[in-house]
Amino acid sequence: MSNTKPLQQHLVEQFHHYSTNELVILNNDLVRSNWGKNKTAFRTALLSTLSKRGIDLSAIISTEDGFTQIQRVPVRLSENRLIPE
Repeated sequence: MSNTKPLQQHLVEQFHHYSTNELVILNNDLVRSNWGKNKTAFRTALLSTLSKRGIDLSAIISTEDGFTQIQRVPVRLSENRLIPE
């Protein structure tokens, strides 16, 4: 667990250089495959990068009883918003 934060920060810095379309493709690859124990760090960094670009993530995020859940689903980009496929 101690390696997660440095890995996430590194990934956010790297994902800054990816196009938005490349990040959507990477998200879909992550949710459809088994990337191992660091999968969560990759996806968190990816969604953080998309959010910083102003992409609306509300269609895949919900809050219930004070807990925020992010759906692990393939998405597509439509009008600056991630839509579950």
